[in-house]
Amino acid sequence: MGVKGVAFASRYEDGTRSPQSRREHRSQRSNRQIKPLPAQILDHCSICLEEQLFSQAFSLLSNALTSGSGLTSATYVPPVQHLALAATLIVHPKLTTRTTAPEKHAAADDALHYLIAVVKLLGSCDAELAKAFDFVGKSQSTSRSKRAANRRSALTVECGAADDAKLRSPYVDGDALWTNADDFWSVVGWALNCSVAHKHRWERWKVWLDLMLCVLDDDLQGHMATGSVSESLLAHYLHPIGEGRNNKRRLMRAILADGKQRSLAEFHEIWPNETKLPMEKDNDTRIGKKRKLDLDNNDFGDYYDNSDADSPDDSLQESMSATGFFKGARSRHGPDDWSARDASDDDTTASILMEDKDSGSRSINAFGGIESIHVRQRFLAMLIALCHHDPTAFLDTEDLFDLLTEFLRPLPLPVFQQFVLPTTTYLDPDAHSSLNQMLLRALLSNNAPAYDENALTQDDFETHYAPYPANTTGVTDNAKVSLIIEDLLRLLWHSGKLAPSEKLRNAVEAGNDARREKVISGGRRKTGAKVVDAEEAVATLEHSAERMRLCVAMLA
Repeated sequence: MGVKGVAFASRYEDGTRSPQSRREHRSQRSNRQIKPLPAQILDHCSICLEEQLFSQAFSLLSNALTSGSGLTSATYVPPVQHLALAATLIVHPKLTTRTTAPEKHAAADDALHYLIAVVKLLGSCDAELAKAFDFVGKSQSTSRSKRAANRRSALTVECGAADDAKLRSPYVDGDALWTNADDFWSVVGWALNCSVAHKHRWERWKVWLDLMLCVLDDDLQGHMATGSVSESLLAHYLHPIGEGRNNKRRLMRAILADGKQRSLAEFHEIWPNETKLPMEKDNDTRIGKKRKLDLDNNDFGDYYDNSDADSPDDSLQESMSATGFFKGARSRHGPDDWSARDASDDDTTASILMEDKDSGSRSINAFGGIESIHVRQRFLAMLIALCHHDPTAFLDTEDLFDLLTEFLRPLPLPVFQQFVLPTTTYLDPDAHSSLNQMLLRALLSNNAPAYDENALTQDDFETHYAPYPANTTGVTDNAKVSLIIEDLLRLLWHSGKLAPSEKLRNAVEAGNDARREKVISGGRRKTGAKVVDAEEAVATLEHSAERMRLCVAMLA
């Protein structure tokens, strides 16, 4: 089992930049002189942010960031509280999915572009994003205003700013992402739940997650270079998880959040009424029509009417609607009464779950789509790299692979295939091979001789893996075994460790035949939605076998 001796290439993003080019890029960053934002510009930016003139503020900050020319010129950055506010604005519902105002959408995008530029030009470490992106979390014993004040005071002390540099904005205090979320993994779980159940929110959360993955990756790379992985931002986010396997499982449940009732109950919305859609101007009297002023009946017309604010009645109605939906929901194989669902609920959720219920589909679309799966793969790749470089930060690599196996093995076959045979590779080949071998431990026939070495060879592949079926007669398990063995074959091929031989061809054919025969001899008749699943698994098994034959033929 090749786990402890693997060497990681640390490619987490899109695979377009080699480790060497990324080191050169960080070296070029170090030549830029970083200076605090001049007091006059800082005051002007702070005023704009406090007055919610966000686009003007980020235009000024962007100009200060890119001022001068050449790699040795100075760049000016604001205090970390300004960076924390920008990260909140990217995804806050009042600037994105809860409003139709173009200027608010533009402000959220401007905040995103500014932080992308900060990471690209300065890097996570030099910009001190670890300080800016620190979670306070909710607490039952402490009021929100006190928590926000403590966070704002801490950020001000950390950045060494004077009292007049404090930002007085709800997006720094009670409405801040860093205050409303319990921890980073609660955000990850909710965001990935949105990829399945609330598509309109996913459109914003996916850009926030992409930014955070780039920040975490860049920060981790910097700490790997200095041998201080335990001080990385990712390690900091792992600290609150605690010891024990049950605590570690919460992390995996967040990364593999599936938008079902149980997952939504554990990883719920960050802001109240976050999934609520903006009011339709033609249908909503608060926005579309002028209301008469009637002071005798406490009707103030359009005065004090804030389309972004949530009234107590709105909150109560939304809460009751959501509660009714979850009580009415059943498992995908049980009877559901969808007619009782409130019309104000998210239509995207209904369409996805209805499609899943009616057709028995377990496609990748029911797991959030390919973009959602790529996000999950990038998180897993970073965890593996961190555990390889510092096992004390979270888990030993072998224990991590064992935990991954526990959660990956039961996944629906199309989703499982994406993790085993990914369209975009984020893992080093050795790490990917080790993960495959750990998955096979739980799936492969007991007749297969155990393999405990650290470097898989062609002879090992032919002897220990290729000829064997799954340890059950289920077509899905045998299809999963075939996919894993196919990927091991591909990894050996891409690493230049395969040579054409009769033994290889015979081993591959023997395995294809053994898996097919085991399904035929022990399979039971399927009914209902299971028929569709079985047909998909049979097709996957046959296609995998054909691809392996083609690979062996191309070697010759």
